[in-house]
Amino acid sequence: MKKSLAILLTFGLIATSLSGCGNGTNTNTGSKSASTAGSAAKTNSASKTSGSTTASSGNTDGEQVVLKVFDAHAYGLDEYAEMVKAFEESHPGVKIDVQHSSNDYKATLQSRINSGDAPDVFDAQAGTDAKSYYDYAYDWTNDTEVTSKFRKEALALGTVDGKVMSLPWTYENMGLLYNVDVFEKAGIKTLPTTMDELEAVCEKLKAAGVTPIALAAKETWVLGQTATHFMMDKSLDAAGTVEAVESGKLKFADMPHWKNLFRFLDLAKKYGTEKPLEVDWETSENLLANGKAGIIHMGDWCQSTLDSFNKDARIAFLPFPVGSGEKDATLLSACNWTYIVNKDSKHLDLAKEYLEYILTSDKGQYWMCDGIGAVPGVKTDREIKGELANDAAKYIAAGKTNGWIHTIAPANYSDSVGPVLQSYMLGETTAEAATETIQEFWTAN
Repeated sequence: MKKSLAILLTFGLIATSLSGCGNGTNTNTGSKSASTAGSAAKTNSASKTSGSTTASSGNTDGEQVVLKVFDAHAYGLDEYAEMVKAFEESHPGVKIDVQHSSNDYKATLQSRINSGDAPDVFDAQAGTDAKSYYDYAYDWTNDTEVTSKFRKEALALGTVDGKVMSLPWTYENMGLLYNVDVFEKAGIKTLPTTMDELEAVCEKLKAAGVTPIALAAKETWVLGQTATHFMMDKSLDAAGTVEAVESGKLKFADMPHWKNLFRFLDLAKKYGTEKPLEVDWETSENLLANGKAGIIHMGDWCQSTLDSFNKDARIAFLPFPVGSGEKDATLLSACNWTYIVNKDSKHLDLAKEYLEYILTSDKGQYWMCDGIGAVPGVKTDREIKGELANDAAKYIAAGKTNGWIHTIAPANYSDSVGPVLQSYMLGETTAEAATETIQEFWTAN
C-alpha cells in the first residue's frame, strides 16, 4: 500500500497535536566509506555498527573543505551514503564527514561539543533534547525560501518564541508491532484491546511454537518509550499529560493505566525469550521479521531493518492495549527528530546548503520516503514506501493517535526510567517502589 498526497496531508492536519518525537535506535559508532556503502543495499541498514561516511573530491587549488556532520540514526544508511556521494560529486573539493552514532547519541554529541569538535550539522530529538542545543543553533527565521518548503506543523516543533532554530526530519509512529502471518497461523483473528486479551493472544502464540513477546528489554530507551503509553491521558494528549505531571496534578500512582505497565512487563517475561533482558533492538526486530516472535514494541522507523531481515514479512501496528478496551489503546505519533546547523560553523553557508539538501532535495526525499519508509517533514507528494507508515495512516486519519511524551519529558527520561523498569523485570524492586522512584525522578527534574 502506498501513501499519496491526500494521506500526507492527513499527517499535516493532525500534527498540531503532536508534541515532539524520538527515535531511540541503538548503534555503535564506527566508520564506513560512502564509495562502498551503497553496494551493501539493505544489509548495512540493520547493522549495529555505522559511522563516518566520506567520498572526497579535490578542487583545482588542491584544498579540501571538510564538513562535519553528526547523525543519530541507524536506518536508511545506504540511501544516506548515496546522498552524500551525490552532494560531494556536485561540490568538488568538499568532503562530508558523517558520524552515525545512535548508541547513546546525547553523550557522544555532547562529548564532541565539549572537546571543541562540534559538528557543523547535527540532529537531536525534537523537544527537550533539541532545545538544550539551541544556543549553538543557526536561526532560520529569515530563510523563508527554505522554511516554506516544510509543513507548518512540523516546522513548529523546532520553533521557539517565533524563531526557527531547527528543521524537521520525518513523522514516526510507535506502538506494538505484530507479525500478521504469525497471528494468522496461530488462529488469531482479532487484535487484543485489553491486557486479558493480550495474554490470551500470548497463549495462542506460545501454542503455535512462537515466542509471543520479544520486548527489547536490554534497551532502556525501549522501556522508557513503552512506559509512556501507560501515562497518556487521551483527553490531555502528550503535552497536557506532561504538564499535569509537572504541576503535580497527576501522580504516577493515580494514572488509570499505570499499573498495567507492570502487568505488561510481567507478560514480556512470562512469554518472552529465556533471557528477555538480553534482547536488544536488532534481535527483537529480527525475531519479528522472521516469524520467530509475534509481538515487539517499536516504531515504523525500523522498516528498512525489518525489510533487510525479511523483505516478505507482513508487519503491522497493534495499538497498545493499555486499558479497558479499544478506546484506551494507544498508537503514538510525532515528528521525532530535528536538524541543527551550528551557527559558529567555519563553513556556515555550506552547512546550510547541505542540510537543505538532505531534507528537501529529491535525493533527500528518496532517503526518507524510500530508505526510511517514513513521511518527511518537508512538503512532498512522493509516495511512501514503508508499509508500517502506511498502516499507521489509517489510525491517524481516524484520530486514534496521540503525541509523544518521552521527548518532552525531563532530560534523561529514558536513561532514568528504563533502568528502574529493568530492575523490576529482574525482581529487584516492586511495582510500588518503581513507581515511587519514577515519581521522584520526575519531581526532581
